[in-house]
Amino acid sequence: MTIYRFKAQALTPIHVGAGNEIDPLEYILHDNCLVQFSPAVVLNRLQESELRRFNELLDKADLKGIQSFLRGHVDPDREGRTRIDVSQAFQREFLARAGNPDNRFRVDMMPRNPYSGGAYLPGSSIKGAVRTAIVNYFANLNPSSRERVHEAVRRAPRGERSKRLEESALNRSKSETERDVLRLLEVEDAALPDAATRIDRAEMLNPSRPGVENIPIWLERVKSFADSWTPPSFTVSIHLDTAVMQHHEVKALLGRTLDFDTVLDACNRFYWGRMLAEADRFDGRAASGRCWQVLHELFPRGKLPEPDAPIFIIDPDSDYWSQGQRKRLLLRIGRYSHFESLSVDELREGYNVQARRPITEMGATRTRCVMENGKPPMPFGWLLLTLESVH
Repeated sequence: MTIYRFKAQALTPIHVGAGNEIDPLEYILHDNCLVQFSPAVVLNRLQESELRRFNELLDKADLKGIQSFLRGHVDPDREGRTRIDVSQAFQREFLARAGNPDNRFRVDMMPRNPYSGGAYLPGSSIKGAVRTAIVNYFANLNPSSRERVHEAVRRAPRGERSKRLEESALNRSKSETERDVLRLLEVEDAALPDAATRIDRAEMLNPSRPGVENIPIWLERVKSFADSWTPPSFTVSIHLDTAVMQHHEVKALLGRTLDFDTVLDACNRFYWGRMLAEADRFDGRAASGRCWQVLHELFPRGKLPEPDAPIFIIDPDSDYWSQGQRKRLLLRIGRYSHFESLSVDELREGYNVQARRPITEMGATRTRCVMENGKPPMPFGWLLLTLESVH
């Protein structure tokens, strides 16, 4: 088993939903942060008179009073378990609404380690992004498999084409999990460092209906290059057992085999293509639209172009992606990556329940993160990995 360790940094905000929301009884605003605390710890150090007062609030089911009591007795420096940076807009909203028990205030949080409280990116989210790119590779880029995959999808009944696509691309039936080459590729959960996330608002972009009022979506997301500072870096470890793949018995069993460079090339070509297509549709790339200019300039490189020069194209064939031990990998992960980044080029088939029509390409809207640094709302999900070691 070979382990490839990458230095990972978010190009744009990333949000992975965990199904968790903030509990107003467990959070307090302090020094521009949302601080999580344990009510049990606070109550455990109360004097008897204070505890009686708290029990009276419980007997009355006075949620607002309970919230106020806990916030008045918590010591953030001593009892704060988790600190999350928050936007100014969120602070105003939290103070206005979180203390009102009749006014629900939802904030979608990142997955967190139940023991340390630290946020992390699930390895399954990263592997899912790699899997999509690998399926796309065998469906569209590999000349020995492309025609067979497309023919299999064309022959499949509507409603079964997605299943037939993956089966044909990976050359195994859905039930033959032992033949799935991606069983030999694993991604560890990636722990994020302290202060690596913040809470911001997401909004929907609809070019055909500009200015449409949105219901606020508050979420915790990973800080990124788009935030105008050097973003937090963390480690992503990908395990790839190419040695086992080449064993004659295993090779005969697997539907496909892979190597590391094929994985990188598949991901970079697929996701770079998705970034360009989205920029063409929503960001005015052909006219050097502002959002595209910002997004493109987030890529670290040795020398930036002159202010009036055309945007330098970082395409998958350039040395940017394949510089020896500093090879890079582009992925899009998490919520709001949108349908086309989760499906295969030329063979997309989904269904928009609300519009009651099939989806074959990108939809009419984007969900973007509202920035407080003067940048336009930025797309979610773009992650850049730089190879640091191989073991």
